[in-house]
Amino acid sequence: MLKSSLVHFNIDTMSSPELFIVSALKALVEIAAMALLAQGLIGLLSGKAKENNFVYRLFQVVTGPIYKFVRFISPKFIADQHMGLACFFLLFWTWVALIYAKSYVCHAQNLACFGS
Repeated sequence: MLKSSLVHFNIDTMSSPELFIVSALKALVEIAAMALLAQGLIGLLSGKAKENNFVYRLFQVVTGPIYKFVRFISPKFIADQHMGLACFFLLFWTWVALIYAKSYVCHAQNLACFGS
């Protein structure tokens, strides 16, 4: 006789506002990081003609606020050509912190959270 092994999800997972906020912030950071990586790849492939590339300019609109924020918090001696790398590192460590925060919220509220 076969036993059914169903995964039981805690209904409180969907009603936790803290978990929702942390998950939404993590998703936004992931989108921004992917846009930054895509912009860098397009810039690498198109070379000097990147300013005329429509997709590159579209990614500039998405990543513009990140560049402005990192320029605001970074020291003035960091060159503009290194801002992309600084933005990526800021997004990466923010993503790691949000993974930790999500894990903390799940454990603190006894939620059955799967994945990251």
